[in-house]
Amino acid sequence: MKILKAAALMTVLLIMAPALVRSDSPITSTDFHKAYMDIEIVKKAEQDGVMSMEIAKYLSAPENPIDVKAAVVNAIGWKFNGKDNATLYKEYLAQFHKTKAQKLELDELTGDEIFCLGYLTVLDDYFTPEKAIPLLERAREKNPQSFTVAIVLAITKAQRADVSWCDVWKYAAEVVNNKELKQDMRPEAVQMIMDYMGLYQSYCKG
Repeated sequence: MKILKAAALMTVLLIMAPALVRSDSPITSTDFHKAYMDIEIVKKAEQDGVMSMEIAKYLSAPENPIDVKAAVVNAIGWKFNGKDNATLYKEYLAQFHKTKAQKLELDELTGDEIFCLGYLTVLDDYFTPEKAIPLLERAREKNPQSFTVAIVLAITKAQRADVSWCDVWKYAAEVVNNKELKQDMRPEAVQMIMDYMGLYQSYCKG
């Protein structure tokens, strides 16, 4: 009887193994901002974990690099119970564009601002990445050559519940292998992302 119970337990564990591997997720496990900790605004974002006027101004300033903006948003991070940084950023954007948050239109925003808003949206609620994908796709339309924009969009798409484990890898691999993209992210940051996304490569057969 004990042998049968042990065998049954082992069977359950083997069945559950893939699910245990994915107890984390692409959004919550790709902390690539750690490759940018030499930059003060990234360190501050990690320390505070919340949107501020200083951070919002940095994200909206056109002269600041898109990869550092992504690192700042990544550093702000996520919580299991959610955050509200996208709403805060939208309120700051409304101030910058001299309108009300509820009247703010995407057409008024720069590609970088739409990108940051989209990335904040998925970090705020990583259980519902579908809310962020249209924003990140719009950002990609405005900046189609940016590796940073493309890889964050890939990570967000991989977050969807209906995505196969193989597709998690494919989304990332497609971006990394796209030679037409401008490599505007630090190699160390790319490696951190791919170290995680690569865990799913084995699920692709053939």
